[in-house]
Amino acid sequence: PADSTLIAFSGSAIVLLAWALFVRSWNPPEERRIVRVALGRTGKWLAAGTSQGQIAVWSKGRPTPRHVSFRRGPLNDLQFSRDERVLAVASQDLGLYDPEKSAPPRLLRSDGRNYGTACFSENGETLLVITGTGTIEILEVHSGVTQLEICCSTIYGEVAFTPDGRGIVNAGHRPTFWNARSGQLVARLTKKREFYTFGPIAFGGSRQVGDPPHGVVFLGSQDGRVYAWNLATRRLLAVSPPRPGYVEAITVTSAGWVAYAGSGNLLRLWDPRTGEERSVDGAHPTSNLALGPDGSIVFGTADGAVQFWDIEAQRCIRVVQAW
Repeated sequence: PADSTLIAFSGSAIVLLAWALFVRSWNPPEERRIVRVALGRTGKWLAAGTSQGQIAVWSKGRPTPRHVSFRRGPLNDLQFSRDERVLAVASQDLGLYDPEKSAPPRLLRSDGRNYGTACFSENGETLLVITGTGTIEILEVHSGVTQLEICCSTIYGEVAFTPDGRGIVNAGHRPTFWNARSGQLVARLTKKREFYTFGPIAFGGSRQVGDPPHGVVFLGSQDGRVYAWNLATRRLLAVSPPRPGYVEAITVTSAGWVAYAGSGNLLRLWDPRTGEERSVDGAHPTSNLALGPDGSIVFGTADGAVQFWDIEAQRCIRVVQAW
């Protein structure tokens, strides 16, 4: 009888464990890790999101965020328009959120095409995106109508308007420069299709003779390096030393340093003029990197926080908690 009771108890325990695992898989725990951040041009608005589409939005001066849900597949991108009136949310579908209102994001596209990047034009009237099939499109913000379609890149690699708004740069296996009005090919940045994929894109100046302030495009690669090209000549200017892991986030400081990192890895600084490199101890971004109006570098972390770093002093100057 004792053995029968023990067997019955053991069987019940196994059933309860199996049920607990089933419930856990059916309702996965909320993810705290921040994978995307967006900062308004003036710093008035800040947004941060998890891979599950949970988004926190702060207005300047308020430490407590408003929470917005956009659970339409893994979150790929967050970007504010230049006037900071709209936040683009890219995932399987494409949404637009007005931070001044409490209404949920408006669906611009609900076709499940997996939008990898959402980049506003200077006037905020169009949105540059890349889909899961590698198609680059410019969409009208109010209607979602496609104004321009270019083929093709890879969804892993970002797309971005050039600083003057006249061109488009895509990353992927074959970084390319396009005319933003006609969609015509202007130039390839590499001689052939690369084995490693380029991902993040940033613009800045290398401070070399003849380079305008935003005349250089920087691309991070899966080979652990950052590459710099002159936008006018499409000439490769510099390449950072190789590091383990992908380069998944980059930005350029006003002093000309390129800040870059792989998800969860140590933040590094590279000077393309001299080749000098530094690491920023204690800085482990899990998101993209944003540049604040005060020159600070802003990023999300694994514990659901957004950190602001003074790169010159190499210290964290502010932390806000998303959840």
